[in-house]
Amino acid sequence: MGTVTIVIGGARSGKTGWAEQEALDRQRETGGSLIYLASGVSFDHEMEERIKRHQKDRANENWQTVEQPIDLPEAIKKIPERAIVVWDCVTTWLTNELMRGSVKAQILHDLTCFIRSVKMQADLYIVTNEVLSEPVFIDGFTAVYQRLIGEIHQLLVKESNRAVEMEVGHAQIRKGGMLQ
Repeated sequence: MGTVTIVIGGARSGKTGWAEQEALDRQRETGGSLIYLASGVSFDHEMEERIKRHQKDRANENWQTVEQPIDLPEAIKKIPERAIVVWDCVTTWLTNELMRGSVKAQILHDLTCFIRSVKMQADLYIVTNEVLSEPVFIDGFTAVYQRLIGEIHQLLVKESNRAVEMEVGHAQIRKGGMLQ
């Protein structure tokens, strides 16, 4: 059985880099395959540059990239046993699902199914953005998003072995301890 670590923080807080380094360290211990589960879609120049930067960051290692911007359970069959997976990121995936019209119940079901299935066979590092320190919206798409991401973050922490908050490149353990 694998472990689940959620890594949460603001934009450019070092979340992805930290999760990738932890995955590399874990890979040296276990010999498992490195899987980068990417939720991003290149819809504009800025996102295209971010994707290229992340790909460059992983270029010197043996990462296998699995592109899965929607339909998260479909990624389960693409993850080999004993793999070390970095999923980047929940907030992008949620946006993709909401934009295509997915409903809350299906989103929560798919997420729970994915996490529980993957942790039966692999180690999973889940990267997500802290967006709830911003002003809270009362109605509209942003309000729906904020309520749902808050619920999702609570679910992720509940399902995880370890929760890490990133702030200015510093990891603070909020749940669990160091992986053994």
